[in-house]
Amino acid sequence: MALIDIAQARESSTPVPAVMRAVRILDVMAQNKGPVTLSEIARATGMAKSSISNLMTTLQAAGMARQLSRGWVLGYKVLELGQSVLSSTDLVSEFRRLANMLPTLREETALIAVLDGLDVLYLARHNGNQPVRLATDIGHRLPAVVTGLGKAMLASLPEDEMNARLEHVTEMPRLTNHSFRTVDELRRDLAAIRVRGYSIDDQQNTTGVTCFGVAVTGLRQPTAVSSTLLSYRATPELRDRLILDLRKLSRQLAGAAT
Repeated sequence: MALIDIAQARESSTPVPAVMRAVRILDVMAQNKGPVTLSEIARATGMAKSSISNLMTTLQAAGMARQLSRGWVLGYKVLELGQSVLSSTDLVSEFRRLANMLPTLREETALIAVLDGLDVLYLARHNGNQPVRLATDIGHRLPAVVTGLGKAMLASLPEDEMNARLEHVTEMPRLTNHSFRTVDELRRDLAAIRVRGYSIDDQQNTTGVTCFGVAVTGLRQPTAVSSTLLSYRATPELRDRLILDLRKLSRQLAGAAT
């Protein structure tokens, strides 16, 4: 999903067109791993290259975009603004503090994310002490239907809201051989998550990696916490201890937000 859905921007006053076009350009750069050219931005946005060039000059002056030899990338001002948002978020601060206090979870990779449409947006990560670090970029987005965090959040929604979101899923992303092939498989998994209270991503997103997720209830935006580990380490005994800590973390975060 885009950083901002232009079609869904419902403000009391009319949005400024130039600002909205600039946001669309930033969105294109954010969704690409490497530099993008003016031609690529034009194809993605439908905007004229001359308009894009003028906007890029302004974004560059503001520190929001950088020009490299192979194209344009986001500027460091975007990182600065993002870090300011995260540092001012009590939920993220509490997550970092509490994850470090739980006996099993503090040794593992832990994540907190929110649900944005059908995307998981990663807010913060606790790295733990394992020799192999399983990194997920903060601010990164992944389809909710193939992640432990995403499935935990989808399953926590009221059924009518969950169904409304899943209406837009016509085919399942095939990221690994373990990924669900049909929406019916996903729905059965979500029903099972509701019963047991936690999600399992058993190599559906990344081969060799397992994730357990627990929703944080009572917040304004669907939120979940998870632990990610190499699949060969995901024994029933470690799974149970991680789920215990994730449930405790979920309750503590929900309590801190009230």
